[in-house]
Amino acid sequence: MTLSLRHVLLVTLLLASAPAAARAQDSKAEEARARILRAVRSRLDESRATFKFPGAAVGFALPGGLSASASTGFADLETKTPLAPSDRMPAGSVGKTFVAAVALKLAEEGRLDLDEKVARRLGGEKWFARLPNGADVTLRMLLNHSSGIPNHLELGGFMKRLFKDSSRDIGHEELLAYVLDRKPLFPAGRGYHYSDTNYILAGMVVERAAGRSLYEEVAARFLKPLKLERTIPSDSHVLPEVANGYSEGRPVIVGGRFQFNPQWEWAGGGFASTAEDLARWARALYGGDVLGKKSLEEMFGSTTVGEGAGYGLGVEVRRGKLGTVYGHDGEFPGYLSDVRYFPKYDLAVAVQVNADESEAATRFASTAVEDFAQLVVRELSGRSLAADERASARAVAEGWLRLVDAGQFAESSESLSAEMKAKYPGAKWEAVLRPFLSRVGKLKTRRFKGADYADPEAGTVAVDFDSSFAKAESASETVTLKREAGAWRVTGYTIR
Repeated sequence: MTLSLRHVLLVTLLLASAPAAARAQDSKAEEARARILRAVRSRLDESRATFKFPGAAVGFALPGGLSASASTGFADLETKTPLAPSDRMPAGSVGKTFVAAVALKLAEEGRLDLDEKVARRLGGEKWFARLPNGADVTLRMLLNHSSGIPNHLELGGFMKRLFKDSSRDIGHEELLAYVLDRKPLFPAGRGYHYSDTNYILAGMVVERAAGRSLYEEVAARFLKPLKLERTIPSDSHVLPEVANGYSEGRPVIVGGRFQFNPQWEWAGGGFASTAEDLARWARALYGGDVLGKKSLEEMFGSTTVGEGAGYGLGVEVRRGKLGTVYGHDGEFPGYLSDVRYFPKYDLAVAVQVNADESEAATRFASTAVEDFAQLVVRELSGRSLAADERASARAVAEGWLRLVDAGQFAESSESLSAEMKAKYPGAKWEAVLRPFLSRVGKLKTRRFKGADYADPEAGTVAVDFDSSFAKAESASETVTLKREAGAWRVTGYTIR
């Protein structure tokens, strides 16, 4: 019988039962944890030297409950206080994962129906008749952003008011006031537009069904049972043990207080956490420890259309270097967060940065989770490309990209893998590639970033580049290769 890397990890970390074997298991687990942490710290320090962000933390959660985190840089630039892995940061829209999970738990218990009209719970409110698409919107539409309701964050000077008039807590109805009487963006259920307003409404529906506050419900169902002790409501000007964030280079915490009230975010995000807690939460949620199988299928399968084709119920479903990926990212003034779960390896990785509105920080965060997931998998597998293999893969990728840049699509198709050729035969390759490239425009610059196994188990190698295009000044390109009959063949190409 052949064991996959995931099964090897499970055997290594879980299956020993005798005392001596248990001690050996603990020793191996700690060795793996220490080895990964050394590699993560080293990569984090290299990344900060390159991108110059104030600080960042990376957390990971593996099969068997093993988790850890590392950090680099500063929690406060003025005092030069080092950023600790235990320092909290507002996680922005990652908090939507808690809201969606609560809704699905209530649905499991028969206390909510994903397809019931929200009018059943909220229709008696004075403002409800003025809500765009109000009579037709369901809870499912709120959770997957197909309601057609505009986003209050984008309307009526909301952000200006947040920074200038947020000394008080705001009522949920006041947040909704920004969208009342506006035209819907599209008929309910027939489009996609990401909107925090959807989750304000979903939070209100959850509270009506649960009979207590959203924060109480999340704490009782998830935070306490899973011992996510570093995750707290982001609902006050003063939050304990939170690293300072920097928006456009300026601190967002002055004299120990946020310059705006985090309470205004509520169900659109609403939590401060650590990278390790976020990774542990993602592994528990998407790995099946929180929701039943049917609920997970609802979460992953309830995707919308167009831009939202990969957005389910509070989850972004993607394909990446390590296969299918589930997760969510988040932005809060001064902070960026991203957390992903890689089911093939039962691995979750989270990254937090205490900066936003910064090209360098954004560029780092855009690929960091997948980059660190690759690193963790390689460390666990013990497989890494030799120097000559790395040079060979780089040369093949660069040569292939030159053909693509020159519009020599037929020539570039000759280097595709057998699977890719079967999927995109003849002129179909050009028909797929040309519009893909038109979205970013003409190449301006390309710098080799690195090459190593993307997925050691599958034998695929990712060759990464930092690139600039006419329509995408800051981008990351990845050419994925695999050996067929002794030669590198292209199995994928992405621009992020």
